[in-house]
Amino acid sequence: MDDRPVEIARELIGIYGRLLLEDPDRLGQLLEDRCGSARREIFFLCFALREILKGGELPKPELFESMKESVTLRLRENLGFSRSASEWAVFAIAGLLVFTEETEDGADVRIEAHRGFLPYISNVIAKRPRTMLFRKKALRNGLLLIGIIALFLSLFMRITESAYAPSNEHSVLFLAHLSGPDASAGHVRLKAAQLAADQINATGGVKGRMIRIRAYDVPLTEKEAVAAVDALLRPRNSAAAISVCKDSINVAIAHVADARETPLVVSESSGMPVTMSSPERPRLYSFRINYDNLYRGRVAAYFLTQGLKRFKPALVTEAYDDDSSEMRDGFREWINDYGGIVACEEVWTRRGGIDRASVEEIKITGADSVVILNDIPDVSAVVDGLRRYGYEGAIVGLAFNDAMQSLSVSGLDDSWWVIPAHPDDPQLQSFQASYRDKYNENISRNDFSGTLFAYDAVQWMADALFRAPGFQGEALRHTFMSTKNLALSHATLTIDPRTHGPWNKATALVYCSGGNGRFQKRFRPQ
Repeated sequence: MDDRPVEIARELIGIYGRLLLEDPDRLGQLLEDRCGSARREIFFLCFALREILKGGELPKPELFESMKESVTLRLRENLGFSRSASEWAVFAIAGLLVFTEETEDGADVRIEAHRGFLPYISNVIAKRPRTMLFRKKALRNGLLLIGIIALFLSLFMRITESAYAPSNEHSVLFLAHLSGPDASAGHVRLKAAQLAADQINATGGVKGRMIRIRAYDVPLTEKEAVAAVDALLRPRNSAAAISVCKDSINVAIAHVADARETPLVVSESSGMPVTMSSPERPRLYSFRINYDNLYRGRVAAYFLTQGLKRFKPALVTEAYDDDSSEMRDGFREWINDYGGIVACEEVWTRRGGIDRASVEEIKITGADSVVILNDIPDVSAVVDGLRRYGYEGAIVGLAFNDAMQSLSVSGLDDSWWVIPAHPDDPQLQSFQASYRDKYNENISRNDFSGTLFAYDAVQWMADALFRAPGFQGEALRHTFMSTKNLALSHATLTIDPRTHGPWNKATALVYCSGGNGRFQKRFRPQ
C-alpha cells in the first residue's frame, strides 16, 4: 500500500486543523489534488473515516487504540474491504489521530495584530483616479448578473425536468438483440420484462403511472449500436433503459447513457468496464444487477476454503480473456484472507484447450482442487481435458448449463459450480409458474438466469421510480445508487456505490454427480 496519502494528510491537517479529518469528502478531494496516483489508498482512508464517523465524532487516540480490532472487522463486514486494506486504513487513521493531538497540544495560540483590511482598501481607493469609466463597470456587472440568472434558470429547468414524467406513463427502453443469432434469447428476456411490467401495472403501477416497455432491436456492431441508442435517448422521453445485450455493446452504450443522462441497468454482464470508467471510478449512469467478475472470484475462494475446506487450489484461466483475468484477480485478492494459497496457475486457449503438460503440473504441485475461471461455452472443454489427462480431484467452476451434461458421467463427477441462479431453486418456482401461465411455455434452462435478471431488472426499476424524488436523470440515478436490501426474486439487492453493482449478493450452488447437476443451496460470503 502507498503511504503518501497519510504523509500528505498530515501536512493538510497542519494547515486546516483537526476538523479536516471529520470531513472525509473534503479530505479526499485535497488528497486527489496532491497525490492522484494513490486513489486506491485515498478511497480506503476516506471511506474508513466515514464508517468511524457514523458514531458521531472521531475518538481520542488512546480510545481508538482499543477499538482497532473491532473497527477492522467493521470495515470488512460493512464496506467489503479485504483484510490488508482494513488493517492499513485503521493503522493510517490511528497515526493521523496521534499526529492531530500532538499538533494541537503543541500549537502556538498567540494572537498577532495584522494590518487591517478595511484601511488597506480605503487607501487603495484613495489612490484610484476619479475618472474611472462607470459604463464599463456597469456593463461588466450587468453581464455577471445575466450569467447568474441563466445559471439558476438552467438548474431550475433540470430539476423540474426530472421531477415530472413526460407523459402519464413510465417509459422504459428495453435494449436487446431481437434478430440474428441471439434473437431467441432476446425475445425470451423481453417476455420476462413485460411479465414484470404487467404484474406491476395490475396493482396500480408506480405512483399512479403505468410502466410501458419499449423494446428495440440493437445492432450487433458497436458503431451502429451507439448511433441507434443515442437517437433513442436524445429526446429524453424514457425514464431509463434496460440492456440484455452482449458485453461489448453494453460497454459502448454505457458512454451514451452518461452523455444523455439516462440511467442504464445492465442485466447480465459481469465485466467491470460495463459500469466502471476506470478501476477507481464508476460510470455515472450505468448499473448492473448481476455481480461483477471480481466478486465471482471472491465467491469461488470463499466456497472452496469455507465450504469444501480445500486450501491449496490450482487456477485455470483462459488466455487473453478479460473476464477470466478479472475473476483471477478477485480470487487472488481473497484466497489468502480465507486461509488458502494458490498451488499453481495454468492457462488454456480455445483453439488448443488445456494440454497434458498443464495437467501434469497441477498434479505435481499437490493441488487439492482445480478452480476454472472462465465462462460457458468453453468451460466443458477444460473439464474434459482435466479428466482425460488424469486429474481426479475436486473441480470448482463459475459457469454451468445443461449442455455440459453431455460429457461422460465421470467427467462431471465431484465438480461444484457457483452460478447466479438455477431453475431448481425452490424460491424461483413462483416466477417460473407466472411465466408459464402467461406465455404457455417453459423457460429454457440455459436461458434461465438471463431471463430471471430481465424480470428482476423491471422490478428494480419500479422500486427506483417509486423512491425517487423525480422520474428522470439525476434524481433517478441517485435512487438506483442508494438501493439497499431490495427483495427481488433471485436475491436481496444492495448496490455498492463504488462499483454500481451488487454488494455481497447471494449466489447459487450446483453439485454434479452421476452426470447430473443438482441445485444445492444459495449462499454468500461472510
